[in-house]
Amino acid sequence: MKNFVVGHKNPDTDSVISAMIYSLYLKKMKIDAVPIILAKPNKETKFILDYFSVKSPSVISEIKAGKYHLVDHGGLEQSVPGLKEEDISSVVDHHQMVGLKTIEFIFYRAEPVGSTATLLFKMFKEKGWKLNKTESSLLLAGIISDTLYLTSKTTSKEDKDALRELNKLTKLDLKNFSDKMFEAKSDISGMSFTEVVTADYKDYDFAGKNICISVFETVSTKPFEGKEKEIIEIINKFKDKKKADLLFFGLVDILKKKTILYCSGEEELVVAKKAFKVASKDKNTLVLPGVTSRKKELIPPLFKVL
Repeated sequence: MKNFVVGHKNPDTDSVISAMIYSLYLKKMKIDAVPIILAKPNKETKFILDYFSVKSPSVISEIKAGKYHLVDHGGLEQSVPGLKEEDISSVVDHHQMVGLKTIEFIFYRAEPVGSTATLLFKMFKEKGWKLNKTESSLLLAGIISDTLYLTSKTTSKEDKDALRELNKLTKLDLKNFSDKMFEAKSDISGMSFTEVVTADYKDYDFAGKNICISVFETVSTKPFEGKEKEIIEIINKFKDKKKADLLFFGLVDILKKKTILYCSGEEELVVAKKAFKVASKDKNTLVLPGVTSRKKELIPPLFKVL
């Protein structure tokens, strides 16, 4: 039976790299695992793979027969369409638990660190297995991406330690490399606003509601200025398409350390105001100073008031 390692839908850098590195880990455990992704790499991830001359994992759009090893997520709603709990063999994650129930015992490891890449680095280190320069570089990039170069509030001491140890081998200029990564992350050339707004969304089932939270991280919010009406129209259409009860879009300003939160409707606006205790910028948006993490700073306050 085939074994697949897969990250979440709309894969970000940490998700793609973790699938690649965990497949190597499993092979060392005598499990012949193949990394796959659920959509083509985003611009940041493509920059990283090209930078280190690494081929992207294959993209699949539907379930294949086999056993699945999940990275950077731990729930069916964010995974391969059609995946069943009995298909899951292992999970390596750094997010909140989302009610996964398996029939058999599985390997499950989740820790409150800033990236799955950090957790995988720990797992290799615990086994005494060496990572080569390319593998170390990929893990390093995953940590930088998910922690916004150690500035996100999700950043742990373990992320900092892992980055430092990995760079002993890679010897990268981390500031320069992270700047290039974030420039690629922010590049919206050739993309429609719909593609930008819906590029990185996650679905959650909570309090009996289907909730969708999309984010876009950028070093400049200038292209979005004066586009509030267009963005609201896009997220409302997306909400209808997904049949979501609540939908939010967070525009994350990496440099200014803030998020502009777009609310698709009146109910979202009421929930957001109550959650973050701030006045709305206009009819549909709120500015959230200091907020840059969906996992740690958007989801908990929103879910707390539902």
